Amino acid sequence: MSAGTESTGTLGIVDLVDVCRDMRSRNRALFGQIGEWVADESDPALQRWFAVGSHRHAWHADLWDERLPKIPMEGGRDSVLITTGRADAYRQHLEQMVADLDELSPRIDATLDPSTARVVTLVRADLVDLLDRAPT
Repeated sequence: MSAGTESTGTLGIVDLVDVCRDMRSRNRALFGQIGEWVADESDPALQRWFAVGSHRHAWHADLWDERLPKIPMEGGRDSVLITTGRADAYRQHLEQMVADLDELSPRIDATLDPSTARVVTLVRADLVDLLDRAPT
C-alpha cells in the first residue's frame, strides 16, 4: 500500500480524507494512462482489456470521490414536481425510475462498462425495495 493507505487501525475522518484523495488520484491517473493505451493498442484482446480497465478506474475514482466528506447543497436544491399526495407521488416517481432503468439496462455492455451495469442493478434493487416497503 502507498503511504496514504497504510493500515494502523480504524480510520478517523482526517485519515479517511487522505486515503480517499490518494485512491481517487491513483485511479484517475490509471484511467488516463490506460485510456491512452486503448487507441494505440493493435491487439484486440489487450485493447478491450485496457478499455474495460480504464472504465473501471474512472468508476473507482468516482467511488472514492463520493467517499470524501462533503457539504451538500453546493448549487441549490433539485426539485421534483409533486402534484398529488406525497406517498402516491413518491411511488409514481419510484415506478418511473424503475421503468427507466429497465429500459436502460439492456443498452449497457456489462463487460465494457461494468460500473454502469452495477449502478443500474444496485439502484434498481434499491428502488424496488423502497416500493416493497411503501406503506399500503
